[in-house]
Amino acid sequence: MASSNVPSKGSPATSTLPFVLLFFISMVFHELALESINVVYSQPPYSFQYLTSSITLFQFGFCVILPATLSMTCAGGDVISNFPREWKQFFVYVKLSAVVYGATALATMSLAYSGVTYVTKVVFKSAKLIPTMIVGVIMDARAIKAGNKNVKRKHYSVWDYGSALLLCVGAAGFCMSPKSDDDTSSNIMEDTKSDEMMESVTNTQGPHWIGISLLIGSVFCDAFVPNLSEQLMQQGTMGRTKAINRKDSGDEDDDEEVEMKSLLSSNNADTNNSHYEHSQSQTQKKEGLSSASLMVNTNSIGFMLLFLSTVISSQLVPIVTFMAMHPHFLMLHLVVGCGLGTAVLAYTELIKRSGPAFAVAVATLRKVATVILSYMIFPKAMTMTHFVSSCLVLAGIVVGFVGKRRR
Repeated sequence: MASSNVPSKGSPATSTLPFVLLFFISMVFHELALESINVVYSQPPYSFQYLTSSITLFQFGFCVILPATLSMTCAGGDVISNFPREWKQFFVYVKLSAVVYGATALATMSLAYSGVTYVTKVVFKSAKLIPTMIVGVIMDARAIKAGNKNVKRKHYSVWDYGSALLLCVGAAGFCMSPKSDDDTSSNIMEDTKSDEMMESVTNTQGPHWIGISLLIGSVFCDAFVPNLSEQLMQQGTMGRTKAINRKDSGDEDDDEEVEMKSLLSSNNADTNNSHYEHSQSQTQKKEGLSSASLMVNTNSIGFMLLFLSTVISSQLVPIVTFMAMHPHFLMLHLVVGCGLGTAVLAYTELIKRSGPAFAVAVATLRKVATVILSYMIFPKAMTMTHFVSSCLVLAGIVVGFVGKRRR
């Protein structure tokens, strides 16, 4: 399924395909390294007790270090110039980080309630593509109504929603592996943080409707994240120019929408109004916040908090010591960090270039591809559920292409 909002020049396929491949390949390396760490170092003779902290620290760390390094070497250090310097600017990313955390935490909390199983969670999580499309349409409509001309309204046809539905159902079927499968396939199918927290939760308390409500909240948090990210990347220079124009005209209205847009400014404050009005339609996408800047601004919050908690809890020294004694352990962590950092960077760039729905569709297909790969590497019997699911995924792709050609 293709998004209707494709700002890139040239062919959308040639523009986005490298990032799709980079996302797929990076996630494969990330998950294989992650599985190796869990299999080798969580059991005797190592049984490293700070495994969760070390993995999460590297995951967050490389989601900051990698984009910052690329920006410094390839983009003239735009990450530095776009880093928030005031609390109002920083608070926008605190809210985005809270939504990201809510997507994982609410899903994990739901497992503590009666009737909510791992399969239920997988089905809900696999269906987040359609909420992402709906939330995107609503957010764009609100932004345009508020006077933001830098946002292009999304339009999805019946074909698009049909394609999304087929992909979601197919992905859910693929992710529901038989209980007899080994731990490798189950670990590969879900994000590590969710799995590790899920293992410590017992499904023994609370009414069923609360668990389902938490899952719905988690899915909508998942839907908000890429849409909020897209608007932040689109609104950088636009918001700054509007804020400058309003200040020059004597308008002191402290409108929150303008403040949010102005936080992502580049150093183009001296651009005059006539030049801006003439070149706005051609340059607004290029002047938005880069994917690297968004990653650094968002993940630096979690990384700083995580690093401080690791130091305070006296876990940092044992982690560093263990890595010094076991270079293989360190190497696997570097692969985990680089793999996830590269995958998130490619995913964020897909959001910027082709829109949230396209990026989420790619992530959904990635889960299916990973399950297929796991069955190729660790041979297991294919069930009828997997066969039907593969047909649904293929049908979803075909419907998406047919709908695109009809437009």
